[in-house]
Amino acid sequence: MRRLAEIPVNRYLDFALFLALGLFPLFGSLFYTQLLEKYLVFLIFAFSLDLVWGYAGLMDLGHAVLFGLGGYTMALSLSAQEGVPEFMARYGVKQVPLWLQWIVPQPAAVLVCILLPALLAGLLGRFLFYSRVGGVFFSVITLALAEIFSLFIQSQQEYTGGFNGIGGLPGLSLFGHSLSLAEGYYFVFLMVLLVYIFCRALMTSRFGLVLRGIRENETRLEFLGYGQARFKTAAFALSGALAGFAGALYVPVNGMIAPNDVGMEFSTAAVVWLAIGGRGNLTGAALGTLLVNVLGNALSEHFGAYWQLLLGAALLAVVLFFPNGIVGSLQLAVRGRTVRKGAARRE
Repeated sequence: MRRLAEIPVNRYLDFALFLALGLFPLFGSLFYTQLLEKYLVFLIFAFSLDLVWGYAGLMDLGHAVLFGLGGYTMALSLSAQEGVPEFMARYGVKQVPLWLQWIVPQPAAVLVCILLPALLAGLLGRFLFYSRVGGVFFSVITLALAEIFSLFIQSQQEYTGGFNGIGGLPGLSLFGHSLSLAEGYYFVFLMVLLVYIFCRALMTSRFGLVLRGIRENETRLEFLGYGQARFKTAAFALSGALAGFAGALYVPVNGMIAPNDVGMEFSTAAVVWLAIGGRGNLTGAALGTLLVNVLGNALSEHFGAYWQLLLGAALLAVVLFFPNGIVGSLQLAVRGRTVRKGAARRE
């Protein structure tokens, strides 16, 4: 019993959350199973943001750019499986461009979806962090990057589909076998589990402890001999790889990708997920992502045009009453209760 009591409260939440997600297709409707499959992809995206904001203290307001790089790469690959994509043909493209031919094979596309966002994040991180750009300036730069990338996607209509995006894409497949809804759901669920385990192990390692130290007191970490720029850049690049992987999964699950999936709106939505759930523990990222999206969908079904107003009011209430997020506030409450019990025993 004592060992069970020593387990952090968020571990119990993790177990309950993943158990519910694993059992959902057995009891839920097909519509909600398909909807939840998309939200599972959002979990990976939220985990990637939590690495840089929750653990390293870097609020990235343009994180959807990294997600979009992976998503558009996968979308272009899927659309070119049978030759020149239809949206390219409308603009006079007669043959598949050479650069697109390289990513038509799915393994190559997945690899590029992961490496390209990681490379962009790594280069951007090296430029910013080694120049000691951080705090609000980092947030403003990433916000501007999201707007620039969104405008770029809209302007390159012959290669990105412009405002309409790229749609009509096939669903998930594995080794040439098209996955059913249940198979696709559990495949995505398995990917979420693996990413969660990887992030949990990474953040409890020396690397994760250094990131937390940078978040809490960057000057002291530098005094101890840790190069903050090197660790921040590595965390940002790793976060980019995970965000790109989430984008690669999102496209076959959703069937399309559009500019609103890569700009400021989606970037700030992910920030809200972490703020509601609680950042810096992965559990909060998962809970906030599911809560905001499920609640938003439920309100849109029952309250029509007023759903966004009601969702905003609910989110505002959570922020006011739980300033550390739901999971963060719960952790503080449990920790305070434990301290009071320990003090009472000593007395």
